[in-house]
Amino acid sequence: MSNALRWLPQLRAGDVVRDSFGSVPVASVDPYDIAAVAVRALLDPGHEERVHPLSGPEPLLPADRLAVLAEVLGRDLRFHALSDEEGRAEMAAAGVPEAYVHAFFRFYADGILDESRVYPTVEKVTGRPPRGFREWAVAHRADFA
Repeated sequence: MSNALRWLPQLRAGDVVRDSFGSVPVASVDPYDIAAVAVRALLDPGHEERVHPLSGPEPLLPADRLAVLAEVLGRDLRFHALSDEEGRAEMAAAGVPEAYVHAFFRFYADGILDESRVYPTVEKVTGRPPRGFREWAVAHRADFA
């Protein structure tokens, strides 16, 4: 969920967020939940040699996440999905190494990585459901002000 913070410069400049992979849903996880699972895994028995896949409660498109931010911030925000060519060019201009740009496009545009899957891990390990993007956005409203 913290990846939404990379939109800050665009949100400070206006009401349109331009980003890649507009058609790719992601079940983003709140860092708070990552920490909560890590604490339980470190302190409770039975987590040795286990991998805990994490996710948020639902897969959302970037436009969906921005719509939530718009409601939380009381702003009329709009999402503009970049074409693959525009996305590659922006990543390159931002200094993202070519191998990483290639990997991102393989993961998301080519569909090699599916981050839309929702896992029950947070609730199983912590006893409470994962926090949703709205909860994260409300908790970080001041970061976007």
